[in-house]
Amino acid sequence: MNGDWKRYPYVPGWGDPAWFRFPDVDGYREDLGMATYFVDGFLRGRTSGREYAFMTIVTDMHVVAKRLRASFYTFALYDRARRRYGTYTDYDFPAPLRWRSRYKLEAGRGHLALRYAAPAGPVRWENARDGDGALRPFAWSIELRGKDHHGDPMLLDLEVDAVRPPAPLGGRALGGEMMFLGLPSTFSYFQSGLRMRGRLGWGEIGEEVEGEVGWIDRQWAVHDFSRHQDRRSARYRNEWRVMQFTNGWDMSCFHQYLRPARNAVVPWTGMSAQGPAPAFEIRATTRIELDFPEFIRSPGVVRGREMLTDGPRWFPYRYHLRAPELGVDVTAEPWVDAPAHALPIEYWTGPVRITGRVFDAPATGVGFDERSRPWIHGFEIAEAVRRTAQHLPDLEPETRQMLAYRAWETEALALRDRDAARAHVTRHVVPLLSGIPAAARERLEGMLQDLVTVLSSRRRLP
Repeated sequence: MNGDWKRYPYVPGWGDPAWFRFPDVDGYREDLGMATYFVDGFLRGRTSGREYAFMTIVTDMHVVAKRLRASFYTFALYDRARRRYGTYTDYDFPAPLRWRSRYKLEAGRGHLALRYAAPAGPVRWENARDGDGALRPFAWSIELRGKDHHGDPMLLDLEVDAVRPPAPLGGRALGGEMMFLGLPSTFSYFQSGLRMRGRLGWGEIGEEVEGEVGWIDRQWAVHDFSRHQDRRSARYRNEWRVMQFTNGWDMSCFHQYLRPARNAVVPWTGMSAQGPAPAFEIRATTRIELDFPEFIRSPGVVRGREMLTDGPRWFPYRYHLRAPELGVDVTAEPWVDAPAHALPIEYWTGPVRITGRVFDAPATGVGFDERSRPWIHGFEIAEAVRRTAQHLPDLEPETRQMLAYRAWETEALALRDRDAARAHVTRHVVPLLSGIPAAARERLEGMLQDLVTVLSSRRRLP
């Protein structure tokens, strides 16, 4: 592929041209039930050299047989050195449910032109234009504002220019059309390789920033994403991991879970990848091996609008991911511990540093780790104990093996008899903590306390 993609109109060599024609694909359509706009990026201060990351989401929905329009806007900043983040979310939900003519979100037709009237200040994400007013292909102006959950004002003003063409979720085989949250047909593409330059303000921080690693992700569907969910969106949940490597390969790994079926992994689940210039090779695979060596408890500071439980909630902290067909074997180290955001559901996403192998060669990179599936049931927390025990350092092999095995037994018992599972934890798991190193014991004790609490509760969790 040469530079011919850097033009409008552009129809890629993958996907249905009726759904993937740029810039039309990013314009407003009232016949859609859902349209989401996502962008993240990694920035450095031009004076301080400090490393930042950012993320924003704009979601436009047509619900109740498409008679009502609703939207929300989320903006977050991350500071690697301080291991700190700030997040802001604003909603525009009809209340009471009635038709109205003015909304906080304005979206232009025929190209990307979003404007959101947030209480923290005007927000926009628009196609950039040249001196004659014509659209600049795959270039955008972004202006984001918010007030984070610590009370500090946030501002990010960027000029963005893509150096890579759009790529399809699911590779050429699916062509960007996949199953999502039970909807048989949802359309999605990503575009990475973003050159960014502008200004960041955050509390007392204010400086010029620039970066070369960013990610645009788009999804849209004829029906809204709640069509096959319940009020709490308890049926389907997902995890999404973006990885951008210094060798020029950018990858999107998506997992979907059907929670009532013991978190069965359902389509689309897999990895989509795009290679470096000039070929920008497109690859995809559904053979993914995912492991979690560590978990972290939700502090509950930032909450979703509809929580599955007010009780203990655990999320994967680090991850280990393998995709044999792409020679991928990587681990991720988070910038911040618990990057929760006030979306309609429990939702965590934050930047990670990635190390390992890609196409069986050493590779490093950065990315974002999105999680919306909290581990709340007894069998889930028992599984988290098992996985944690399997990866604890400084344990005798026999102790590690027995801890993991007893936790596995608890998983099985928790599926049929809470009382029996609770008794099993007290009798067989807790005694194994005596005599193990303090760091390992501390990591397990909190999880086991929460496990006993959940198993002792008579409440039915969704």
